[in-house]
Amino acid sequence: MRAVIALLLALSSPALAAVEVVDGDTIRVDGQRVRLWGYDAPERRQTCMINGVERAIGEEATEGLKAILAGGELQCVTKDRDRYGRTVADCQAGGQSIGDAMVRSGWAWALPRYSRERFLPAQEEAERTGRGVWAGHANCEAPARFRQEHRR
Repeated sequence: MRAVIALLLALSSPALAAVEVVDGDTIRVDGQRVRLWGYDAPERRQTCMINGVERAIGEEATEGLKAILAGGELQCVTKDRDRYGRTVADCQAGGQSIGDAMVRSGWAWALPRYSRERFLPAQEEAERTGRGVWAGHANCEAPARFRQEHRR
């Protein structure tokens, strides 16, 4: 319980917390890994074909998260711990839902199993407008499938 309280205090004050982006759905706060809740972003080393061009979508999603985090103060609410022991948190940057922003920009897939369909409208918009992994004639593999096929 103390660790969760310390994490929330650190996250509520940028001056207290050192935040590092690990990939499109994971950050490190003062050395502690935090899995962002409700969506799944491409793995950092993941690529896909978009309009016949291989793109580093994992790196693009990572950069997208960095841009969102630059938008203001980071605030998180702890939801759970995942099977790897990471804190799972629903976070906002500058009052904007990070999950909604990542999914709406097309750099992540909604995970309705966990977020109770909260981000599905954002994903539908990204698909309809052709953003990120939904751009043009994209052939992008969902991150869970990519992880399954490319285990180290």
